[in-house]
Amino acid sequence: MLMQYDKLRLESFFPGLLVPPETSIPLSIGFVLLTISIYTVTWNSPPTNKFYVAWGSILRLGLAPCAIYSYLVYGFWPYETVGVGAAVGLAVIGQYGVMRVVETAYVGLIDVTPPHWIVEGKEVPLPTTISGRLAYAVDLATSLRGNSWFSKTHWDWAPKAFIDSPACRMSRAQFLWSNIISLIRQYFFLDVCDAIHKSRTWDRSNLYPITSLPWYEQVVFSVSICAQTILTITIPYTFIKCTFVSIGSHAESWPPMFNAPFTASSLADFWTQRWHAIFRRVFDRLSMTILLPIFRSSPPSLAQRTARSVVIFGLSATLHILVMHRASMLEPKYPGAFIDPSVLKFFLSQPIGLALEFLVLLPACNAFVPARWQSSVSRLWTWVFLVWVGRFWSDAWVFRGFLDEREKVVGWSVVRGVLYGKWAV
Repeated sequence: MLMQYDKLRLESFFPGLLVPPETSIPLSIGFVLLTISIYTVTWNSPPTNKFYVAWGSILRLGLAPCAIYSYLVYGFWPYETVGVGAAVGLAVIGQYGVMRVVETAYVGLIDVTPPHWIVEGKEVPLPTTISGRLAYAVDLATSLRGNSWFSKTHWDWAPKAFIDSPACRMSRAQFLWSNIISLIRQYFFLDVCDAIHKSRTWDRSNLYPITSLPWYEQVVFSVSICAQTILTITIPYTFIKCTFVSIGSHAESWPPMFNAPFTASSLADFWTQRWHAIFRRVFDRLSMTILLPIFRSSPPSLAQRTARSVVIFGLSATLHILVMHRASMLEPKYPGAFIDPSVLKFFLSQPIGLALEFLVLLPACNAFVPARWQSSVSRLWTWVFLVWVGRFWSDAWVFRGFLDEREKVVGWSVVRGVLYGKWAV
């Protein structure tokens, strides 16, 4: 009984433990094929000739359908999962794998410049040995945000905020202590959010469970649900990076998942500098390919930047629509629309907000607001806008069952233990 109790609590802390073991087969196949595809990119390096470069492109195109199919099976095969969290985790990873394959095999035909390692601030040539190429392929295949497994190394597409992360200047002991303290704090705040959400029983037949509430409750639940969204990403990541650094990985390989998002000075700052960059490279490269027949000028004009913003948020909306569809596969009695209007409203309102900020708010601030207050006005606008549109995301989150009692977000609750004597949840 004690072992069963411990297992339940671990699964509550880490929904990944709820993933069916058989999912490892398509995931492994997809990853191996992606790694092989990336390996062939190094054939662009001297002293190879054009024959090998062309053969590499053909091989990537040939492997792509099998890799895409494997990732789709991983993400959307109707595996039996305990809870929504595990199911949508499969869908997110599966879709990310698909986009990496598309980026490598198809976008690479247009943008032929391969990624390069930056070692101690200097770009290094593509490797030419078998071992070097294999290291390149595995490192790039496993890099989500431009970080590398190797010391003092990152990829040339890594965001500057992550390159300059404080983790790069920490010793191993400092890194572990800092992140363990952070993990405890994150867990407490997640417990607070979960206690707020579980304070009521949600009507799953209501398509708009948050925006149908009184406005003050909409604000509370919008903030709480969006905070939980961040924490469900950062807590597993913090645990994983502590584990890897403790067994020898470099601290600099594990920059923070978010760059202090609550300090964002504008909406543009929030999305370009503060939010996680997991999908940034694939969205950037896919959007570039989609818009290439329309826009070719350099540097990009305002119209180009606006169109690219719309395409990127459209891609993100598509990804999250499919994620919510995967959640609905668990409970056919609450199907909802395949194209979830709440998800569309959240993501497609972002380019509108960015345009209003650039065309109206910032010029008005510069013209009418004293310099010392401009930052405060911009921050206020940012958080009012994000909380307002966050209600739409919260509608989708609740309707798809993320706040149901069966969803174990925390395994042990300090908040409910102190208030109600209910420690195990």
